[in-house]
Amino acid sequence: MVKIINGQKIADQLTARLKNQISKLPRNKKPSLAVILIGQNPASHLYVSLKEKRAKSVGIKFQKYLFPTSVSQAKILSLIQKLNQNKTICAILVQLPLPSKFNTPKIITAIDPRKDADGIHPDNLHLLADKKSPAVLPATAGAVAAILDSLKINLKNKSAAVIGKSQIAGLPIYYYLKNKCREINIYDRSTKNLATRTKKADLLIVAIGQPKFITAKYIHPGSVVIDIGINKLQGKTVGDVDFEKVKNLCSAITPVPGGVGPITVAILLQNTLKLSLHD
Repeated sequence: MVKIINGQKIADQLTARLKNQISKLPRNKKPSLAVILIGQNPASHLYVSLKEKRAKSVGIKFQKYLFPTSVSQAKILSLIQKLNQNKTICAILVQLPLPSKFNTPKIITAIDPRKDADGIHPDNLHLLADKKSPAVLPATAGAVAAILDSLKINLKNKSAAVIGKSQIAGLPIYYYLKNKCREINIYDRSTKNLATRTKKADLLIVAIGQPKFITAKYIHPGSVVIDIGINKLQGKTVGDVDFEKVKNLCSAITPVPGGVGPITVAILLQNTLKLSLHD
């Protein structure tokens, strides 16, 4: 019988542990997170408000910097430099995606890697790719790790496939799993014979931003499917996986919403604590 992975339950366990750890720290050692949000994207505003609520609930100081789309890139880069130098700020997050006029790689690279809450600064990704341990895992990779840990899966004899090569999801997850699985491959939507390839995988992770793209033909019976996608389709939030068509083929699957999303927020807060203790 398929196990529907309860992401909120995993997130609650992580945040309860965090709250306990933070409660034992002296007042002047409480972690602090600065979040920069540009523009009026409703989803981004919702995500930031969720992060703020969760952060405050575990005892993390939360500073929010809101800007209209008209703000200059130079002003954002200047703010990041000030936050880098501010010793009262442990971690910095720029909410993605940014409005199209901004150079996202340049802005992410401006963050001090030692304050990179999302774990996606190139220096940190290079450490992960080189089989070394960065201070923190990228939030999506950390969420995948938490899910696999909850399932108590022995990855050494498993084959895995990641669909999606983005810097914030697909690639970090691939780097994280590269040394843990018997075999791992990374693909994108344009890969030839994609369904034939993914059908061999015991673990399938999808992060392409295409609603209900993955159907039964992509699934190896009995596999674990982790859906990173968050999309809007006919007014509903759906993943990259066609959940109803796929779920009965799987041994375990994450729903959308309620799967990976809540865990990534918990991992972000966990990263903030780790960065505060890293010095």
